[in-house]
Amino acid sequence: MFPWGHLAFGYLWYSLVTRILWKEPPLGRPTLVLAFSTQLPDLVDKPLAWTFHLYPTGYGAAHSVLVAGPVVLALAALAVRRGHAKGGAAFALGYFSHFVGDLLPPLVLGLGLDTAVSRLLWPVVTLPGYRSQYGFVQRVLLYVGRFVHELAQPEHLALAGLYLGGLLCVVGLWLADGAPGVRELVRSLTKRDV
Repeated sequence: MFPWGHLAFGYLWYSLVTRILWKEPPLGRPTLVLAFSTQLPDLVDKPLAWTFHLYPTGYGAAHSVLVAGPVVLALAALAVRRGHAKGGAAFALGYFSHFVGDLLPPLVLGLGLDTAVSRLLWPVVTLPGYRSQYGFVQRVLLYVGRFVHELAQPEHLALAGLYLGGLLCVVGLWLADGAPGVRELVRSLTKRDV
């Protein structure tokens, strides 16, 4: 799943959970925490694999339910204890939605549950390395190029429509929720020390 897919998938679940737990749409700061945590496994493991070659693939400790799972739960519990329940929930939900998002493509492609789950079991399972060693930028360009090429194929038109339609629906939900996070992000980017 690409970054925007992880973000949309995490936001969809977070919007639902906030309505169930707190009977309100998502708030700005927790939504920013969610946005960050949906990307965090890739922000850690991909550079470690693609730039520093510490893992044979982009799935390592940050993608592991065995390693990152307990760390995320501990950080979320600490946030709750310090009075930041919504931020702690956003962090944990965003991070764990990334795990689920990484399970979906292999399942949709029919590669099997064992292939999908193996991505999340480092260090017990280490995935085979890439056939070719590219740097970070080259690998990103390769994957984005492949993604665009696949979506442009006539036989994938329905899948492309479903994918883009799903993203648009989540953007619509985010807008209906009041675009949480935008005001806080703009404020933090424009704040100047005088």
